[in-house]
Amino acid sequence: MIYACCSFTHPLTPSRQGRGEIHIASASILISLILFVLSGCSSIPFKKTELVPTRPTTAKELVSTLRSFGSGKLLIRNSALFEFHGVKTPIEGVMKLDLDKKHARVVAINEMGIKLFDLSINRTTSDPLFVILNLKEFPGFTEAVATSVRRIFLDPEPSQDDTLSTNSDSYLLTRRENGKTISFLIGGAAPGLLEKSSVSPDESWKVSYFEYLRDSDLPPFPRGILLDDELAGYRLTLWLESVEKSDE
Repeated sequence: MIYACCSFTHPLTPSRQGRGEIHIASASILISLILFVLSGCSSIPFKKTELVPTRPTTAKELVSTLRSFGSGKLLIRNSALFEFHGVKTPIEGVMKLDLDKKHARVVAINEMGIKLFDLSINRTTSDPLFVILNLKEFPGFTEAVATSVRRIFLDPEPSQDDTLSTNSDSYLLTRRENGKTISFLIGGAAPGLLEKSSVSPDESWKVSYFEYLRDSDLPPFPRGILLDDELAGYRLTLWLESVEKSDE
């Protein structure tokens, strides 16, 4: 498998951008992550998408353009900061994302290069293939990570049957599902998913997407992602370093 620790690209290692691959300035991402951790603040380290006036459209048309992550298999390298009940954990990771099967395989290491966990995640369940002993002292940590990945990349997704509300500079798709109110905020010059959220008596969370990258061979992909779960008490800040197609 490609998930051996040696397969991670160190944030300071330069990489070449090839066809069907997006690379981001990894050194600047690492510096931003370090400063963000040291600052101890909970501000947003990304630029918000500039909104533009909306036009008449339908839920079906919006959803057809919102397959933001596309189809097929992608290999994603990222840096992350996971804040869980006051514990801040900087993470470097790699994820293999199968968009057709709605499955993700995530491996993470810490700043010392020590493997933290290896998770297999689908739309409804997760399987911890490996978890370092230290993390087992924090019940719910790996499940929170798996839930975050699921919400960001796998489920829920907007539907053409959602109710559409059009504002002056954004669109909102909403639906009721299993006692939850699920919402998708869409906007920008090339309309993209800006936020998704779910609210019910049992959960209250929001995912925000920032700084979409555009490449002719890949679907638009956000450079930065932020997930806040108010009830569970954690935040995940994700910096995507590279996104490329994968045949494995």
